[in-house]
Amino acid sequence: MRVTSFGSGSSGNALLIQTEGPAGTTSVLIDAGIPVRRLRAGLAAAGVPDDGLDAILVSHEHHDHISALPRLVRYQRCPIFATSGTMRALDIAPSDRWERLVPEHSCRIGSLTITPISVPHDAAEPVGFYVDDGTVRAAIFTDLGSTAALVRDPVAQAHLVILEANYDVEMLERGPYPARLKRRIRSGHGHLSNAECGDFLADTLGSTTVDIWLAHLSENNNRPKLAEQTVVQRLGTGLGGPRVQPMPRHRPFVWDAPSALQRPRQLGFLLP
Repeated sequence: MRVTSFGSGSSGNALLIQTEGPAGTTSVLIDAGIPVRRLRAGLAAAGVPDDGLDAILVSHEHHDHISALPRLVRYQRCPIFATSGTMRALDIAPSDRWERLVPEHSCRIGSLTITPISVPHDAAEPVGFYVDDGTVRAAIFTDLGSTAALVRDPVAQAHLVILEANYDVEMLERGPYPARLKRRIRSGHGHLSNAECGDFLADTLGSTTVDIWLAHLSENNNRPKLAEQTVVQRLGTGLGGPRVQPMPRHRPFVWDAPSALQRPRQLGFLLP
């Protein structure tokens, strides 16, 4: 499995998952929330030409996850998967292009088994994803206000965990956002803080995970190094811990399973 992020943050999100199987390469895009020109260029650099995707998955209808979709579908004629609630929110009916995701029910796309997992977020019917290629597993949860029970098993079993660390509590409290927006972000259907992300991982991770990507960092209420340090501190200093990395906001970021799984485990979490 190879995972490429083309951007992650409150301003835009797009993630490509690829794996090799008997019929060749399967390429699935999760969300399309960055400028379409940059997304097409990123796909091409990853070996996915126009009309080369096997599927597009939509986690929910918020702009930072779907902004490029209306233009992208002109170049990618693959099926588009979303929950019924997301399709209604986008005012789109199932058709020969749009297929319905049923939360907690797996679907097969090429060599990937993909399970949408319900998450608590202020959208119509949002989901995260658990992706399995038969050997390697990834858990992808970029927008959630609390760590629901359904999220635990996928995170515990994944080699790569992509989990939201949206904001630092103190930065949010001191920042310029109006009180109503601050309450929405902190709510159980808003976003995870750095500390909540770290506490959940410390309580949930199994021995399988080799890499943690911190996703959907706020540009105004967080800093990459602060998110990393907070999560590392919450995880502790045990031997053989996974590597923790904030996802870049605007540039590609790649995880390659063969090299990641062969990499020696780091000796604890080392703070700078």
